[in-house]
Amino acid sequence: MTERTGGDSETGVAVTFHPQEWTDTSAQSHEWNRKQLVPAPEREPVTYVVPLEDGTDETGTVYADESYEANLLQDHPAAPTWVREWDDPYYVTTELIEA
Repeated sequence: MTERTGGDSETGVAVTFHPQEWTDTSAQSHEWNRKQLVPAPEREPVTYVVPLEDGTDETGTVYADESYEANLLQDHPAAPTWVREWDDPYYVTTELIEA
């Protein structure tokens, strides 16, 4: 389940932060003897809303999921503190919110 912070009627970009961790155990890994990324078991994904101008490019297009620009939204002031402090792997997905 994804936790949601902020109001539901905001106009902006919904940013979902997906925390991950490395694993090389056969119980979690799809390929033996190879480290792989898996969802972090101690943290659920969280969604927060950023203003349109922070989550879109100069043409107004929402940053693509997992793009460099979207991943930079980890450090946005609207992100929960634990997200801004997350040092392990992660990826970010984005979605336009229109009120």
